[in-house]
Order: sequence, then structure tokens, then C-alpha cells
Amino acid sequence: MELETTVGSIKLRNPLILSSGILGTSYSTLQRIYEAGMGAVVTKSIGPRARKGNPNPSIFALQEIKSVINSVGLANPGYKVFREDIEKLIENKIPTIASVFGENETEFVEVLEGLKDLHILAFELNLSCPNIEKGGTQIGTNPETVFNIVKKIRSITSSPIWVKLTPNVNNIIDIAEAAVKGGCDALVAINTLKAMVIDIDAQIPILGYKRGGLSGAAIKPIGIRYVYDLFENFGEKIPIVGVGGISRGEDIIEYLLAGANAVQIGTALGVAYPENMIKFFQMRIKKYMKEHTIEKISELVGGAHK
Repeated sequence: MELETTVGSIKLRNPLILSSGILGTSYSTLQRIYEAGMGAVVTKSIGPRARKGNPNPSIFALQEIKSVINSVGLANPGYKVFREDIEKLIENKIPTIASVFGENETEFVEVLEGLKDLHILAFELNLSCPNIEKGGTQIGTNPETVFNIVKKIRSITSSPIWVKLTPNVNNIIDIAEAAVKGGCDALVAINTLKAMVIDIDAQIPILGYKRGGLSGAAIKPIGIRYVYDLFENFGEKIPIVGVGGISRGEDIIEYLLAGANAVQIGTALGVAYPENMIKFFQMRIKKYMKEHTIEKISELVGGAHK
């Protein structure tokens, strides 16, 4: 059995990728997760300058549904500072995908220009964060804006471009088509859903920013639906990376069957020993493949459409 998979021109040792989030904030955490057995890692979203993010509390766990609402707000040190961590990752041969964001096309270009000389595995354009006032979701819900940003980035780098899509739209296919026409190399679905939680005793929103984005097990069925729809529309023409709510090996298999070439995992790894989770994920995939006499991951991709 082979766990190796491909996302366009990128070959990964297995389909497990660390999603952009709290574990991607430094070289040490990214190295730890990769060495635990992931196929690649995605950095925290990096912008043109340092950003404090939203006021605390910015993370709230919903234990009853194994999910989390966050309003971190893209806190990051800026690409000029974080570049050093990316350089160390590359020097140590860790397959690294840089997640980048901006409030407009000009800021996206600035970040790409500042990082494009590095041998980054791919750039993931975060066009879909629901936790900031400028940029984020409002960019990712406008097909014309998505097309213009992707097309511009395509003109300044030969590195693969992944576009992370928001589920907070009426028709995700319209946004995906704009990204594909702009020249992206893969679609990543989905980012967090708009969400909120209120303290009924204090009678106020719990998060400092009031509103946030929901991740974790609760959003998996939505992620599966969107990946399925994207595969149905694009087939094998454009690779898909599924993300959202993966907490078991079975969830990974479900995403692959829906049409994903690889998956990103975030919330489930926010435990004391993420290394154990990664091992369990791999063991479950191998067990499934053995039970169904499947030799390669590619045999699973899109299987639910046959």
C-alpha cells in the first residue's frame, strides 16, 4: 500500500497536511508536526506587516460538538519577520506551503514579491477568513476580485498557487471558477463558517471580537459537500484539498472519496500529543486500504462519484 499522493505537480509522502492555524506560528511547531508524520505543513496566514489580531478571548471550545470558534483575526509578525522561519523550514527539507493574506490585491502582491524567491512548495491564498473587517471573506465572495488577485499572483510567480475558499457564499462554484480562470493550481475547501457564542449569564458574546469562525467536527459534513460539488464540476482538471472537521481516519477517507487529493487537519491536532493523532490517522487509512484491497491513494480519490 502506498500513501503517497499528488496535488497537481506536487508529490506528497501522504495526504495529510497541517492546515493554516495556531500550530503554524513558528519553525519549531511546524517542524514538530511534519516530523510526526504529516505530508506537508501550511504556515499561519502571513500578511504584509505585523498584526496583533483581535482582542481576547479569541478561542472558545465547544466540547459538546468537538468544535472550536475562533476570532484570532490573522495575528502574525508580517512576512519580513516570518521569512526567517520559512527559510529554516526549507533548509531542513520540510515541505512548506505559505498561507498569505492581504486586505487588497496590492497587499497580496507585496507579500508574494517578498517571498517568491524562496523554494516554497506552494502559496495558499487565504481569501476567506471571516474574522477580520477588511479583506478575508468579503474578498473571497466576489468572483471578479478573486479572479483579479489570482491572475495577478500568477503573473509574478511560477510556484503553485492554492486558493482557500470560503463556505460563506451562495455558490462556491462561481468563486472556484474565478480562481481557476485566474490560474490557480489547486482549490482548498473549506475555511471556517461564520459563527458566534453568547454567555447566557453575562448576556454578552464570549469572544472579544464577538463574532468568529467555526472549525472542528461540526463542519465536516459541509466540507464534504463542498468538496463533492467541486469535484463534480471540475473532476480531475483541478486538484482539491479538503479541510474541515477531520478528527478520525474515517473522515480523511470520506474526503478522499468525495474528490480530495489530500486533506488539511487543524483543530484535531490541538491536543497534548498530536503525534499520536497523526499515527492513528495513518493506521486507519492503511487498514481501510487493506480491507478494500486498495494499493494507492489515487484509487480512492473521487470514488464516491463512480
